[in-house]
Amino acid sequence: MTKLFVGNFSFSVDEVKLKELFAKIGTVISAKVMTEGPGGRSRGFGFVEMSSAEEAQKAIRELDGNVWEGRPIKVSEDRSQRRGEGRPGEGRPEGGRFQREHHSDEGGDGHSRPAPIGYFRAQPLDIGIRRKRKMDPFVEDDTLTIDYKNPKLLSRFMSERGRILPRRMTGLTAQNQRRVAKAIKRSQQLGLLPFVRGS
Repeated sequence: MTKLFVGNFSFSVDEVKLKELFAKIGTVISAKVMTEGPGGRSRGFGFVEMSSAEEAQKAIRELDGNVWEGRPIKVSEDRSQRRGEGRPGEGRPEGGRFQREHHSDEGGDGHSRPAPIGYFRAQPLDIGIRRKRKMDPFVEDDTLTIDYKNPKLLSRFMSERGRILPRRMTGLTAQNQRRVAKAIKRSQQLGLLPFVRGS
């Protein structure tokens, strides 16, 4: 059983729709849409448990970046389980991968500050792991082309709210960054990519 993180879907999506989408890929153990407020308003992300790791990887390959209910969804492995499950204020037990001292930064005033987390609370950053610098995928792979008719590829260079990501996040060269931005705008004008606005 493997748990997946699903983000950036429409606020109108409920747990039934979420389960139906992943049921096309394989056996779904459970589907959960995260909500907030008294009315249970969707937060636009949730979790899906697949029956096997193979089905989970297949779901990532086939669904990540696809436009669903008007939005390009993000599908990845749930990384929240890597953190300790202790009570608030406690670090992981001795011998754990990360402990509290690695998750906080003591400022000049002597007070500890919480470690940074990802855009969604469900997807924390892997503190302590030095990430490899991103390389331009169009330079590494000659078969890839920048085409406004390929919304699945272009959606990888867009944020959760539909904005074009900067070079420091995409790793593109200056020339390719301009070409990608132009292709995204043209694709949006033709209706191949949605205009996603923040609530």
